[in-house]
Amino acid sequence: MKYLRLFSLWLFAVLLLSTGKPAWAGSDDAVLVRIGDEEISLSHFLEVYRRNNLETVIQDPKTAEEYLEMYIDYRLKVMEAKLRGMDTTHAFISELDKYRDQLAERYLVDSEVTGQLLREAYERSRYDIRASHILLTLDEHAMPEDTLRVYRRMLEIRERIVSGESFADVAREASEEPSARDQEGDGNRPVRPGNAGDLGYFTVLNMIYPFETAAYSTPVGQISLPVRTRFGYHLIKVNNRLPAMGSARVAHIMLMTPSGMDAEDIRAREETIHQIYEQLQQGGDFGELVARYSEDRQSAQRQGEMPAFTSNRMVPEFIEAISRLDTPNAISPPVRTNFGWHIIRLIEKNPPPAFEMAAPDLTNRIQRDARSQKGQQVVIDRLKKEYAFSENREALAEVIDHVDESIFLGQWETEGTAHLNEELFRFSQVVVTQQQLIRYLDENQIARNPEEVAVFVNKNYERFVRKQILDYEKKQLHSKYPEFRNTIREYHDGILLFEITDKLVWQKAVADSSGQRSFFEANAENYFWGERLEAVILGCADQEMALRALEFLQGETLEEHDREGLAGAVSREFSGQMSLSSGLYEKGGHPALEGLSWEAGVHGPAAVANQYFVVGALRVLPGQPKRLSEVRGSVIADYQQHLEKEWVKQLRAAYPVWINQEALKQLNAE
Repeated sequence: MKYLRLFSLWLFAVLLLSTGKPAWAGSDDAVLVRIGDEEISLSHFLEVYRRNNLETVIQDPKTAEEYLEMYIDYRLKVMEAKLRGMDTTHAFISELDKYRDQLAERYLVDSEVTGQLLREAYERSRYDIRASHILLTLDEHAMPEDTLRVYRRMLEIRERIVSGESFADVAREASEEPSARDQEGDGNRPVRPGNAGDLGYFTVLNMIYPFETAAYSTPVGQISLPVRTRFGYHLIKVNNRLPAMGSARVAHIMLMTPSGMDAEDIRAREETIHQIYEQLQQGGDFGELVARYSEDRQSAQRQGEMPAFTSNRMVPEFIEAISRLDTPNAISPPVRTNFGWHIIRLIEKNPPPAFEMAAPDLTNRIQRDARSQKGQQVVIDRLKKEYAFSENREALAEVIDHVDESIFLGQWETEGTAHLNEELFRFSQVVVTQQQLIRYLDENQIARNPEEVAVFVNKNYERFVRKQILDYEKKQLHSKYPEFRNTIREYHDGILLFEITDKLVWQKAVADSSGQRSFFEANAENYFWGERLEAVILGCADQEMALRALEFLQGETLEEHDREGLAGAVSREFSGQMSLSSGLYEKGGHPALEGLSWEAGVHGPAAVANQYFVVGALRVLPGQPKRLSEVRGSVIADYQQHLEKEWVKQLRAAYPVWINQEALKQLNAE
């Protein structure tokens, strides 16, 4: 059963690789075979055969004639599935539509841009960046006048820093990022010191794409120009750039210096941490010093070991200290962080892998990241030019005038917009009106945080335009790209092949118990045990243990035991000191039986693959027929093959097959 199912799935999969143009799509070269009303050209078959019959692709390549017979059977099964209406079911249509949408995505993203994003992400992954920023918030779809106002304000802030003011001081004063300033404490929470815009270390895909790009493009010590993200405008100062740490595991000794601790206590902690470091330099045991001094209770229970982390998950002073530790067990001098004093012992660093190893994970992460839209935007821009996209911004302004803040409650009424029917935009042969955008806004309105109405409508208008263009392009893929059309056709037929084979062969054979028995009885000569040895086999780690096992078995009267009893006696004597198996073994059924004299008695020790085996052979059983219960799995698999052969015979009788012998000669010559 497993073999047949895998074989059919293999055939289905390799057929998907075919991109040749089939005869029924209008080919005018020689017809090789006609199956019912379906004609298959010589060129199409050769394309399929050459692509899918390479020795590097399959283990058992077929001759062209052998493959032709397989291909005829495949087409017959698909034709039968169509005749039964299996391509009209809701489940079939849904699965095909889902695959079509998935395949279409490849054509709606620019592959060159995708490759560039992957290479760019890998190059960035080789470095960790430490940066600070100042943020002025601004909606990503803000009106031009608001955008310009914030941009100019950010330029003024940058000029202050370039002229000599401290970046940290200006960040505390001007940044609209709350974490830049100290957070007041209350009864449940102490004062939380601000970070003055310091984001610590990060690497690729830790930050939103425009911010990441600016950070990796700005030299260390320099300040970027204003950078626009969906949060607003940022100024970025790059504080440091290190070879990427990847992930790290460390242990530490920690002395805390909590907020509010007086200066004298802080100095005492500093003296103590340096004393601990001196003890380590003189050979002191790290684990013992953790137990005696460390105030990090969680890690102290594991000799100071912390969970593995990446650069964006740890305070920057830690990352910088680890960058200077090159070998396992290397120990850092005392390190001060906002939490206290630390001494760090490196356990291991796992730097980023080579490009070939990193690419699959980076690709998946890029696809989930907003930067993936860059590849789609290139396609949209190209399609706008190809389809001569034009828009009427005045018509859009009219729609905006009829939308009010009730839309943020999900309660906007559209009755007053019935007269808005002007053209909004057009491309190719498509004309989209104001009323279509209004319906889109109405159908997608939900309760949400309010914002400026014009900003909200503009944002949704852009989404609406993208959707209209991409939906239209999906419908054109079938005619624009032959490989898309052929892949969908082959997938269509592949699903039918799987479904009808599952119904008439695989599941039928599994469920038909009477058919299994009849098939088993009619083919009983194929299910026969050869001569078997009933034995207990002891596997020992060394020769000394094997000799002990041998001595024990020689002291037993084997003919008085069955194999369960003998195995039990061995288990009681040696109590898990060796591996133990027992059963009925045909020749070649266990490595310990290779070269063994096929007779009752104690055999061994025999050395096999770094083990020593001793065999207690109880008796030799003559060959005999197998019972159905012993071989049901094999019988079902054979019964499936039988059902499939009979089914193909019926199909060949029902659908006339004609082969062009002249074209076949040409095929053999190829």
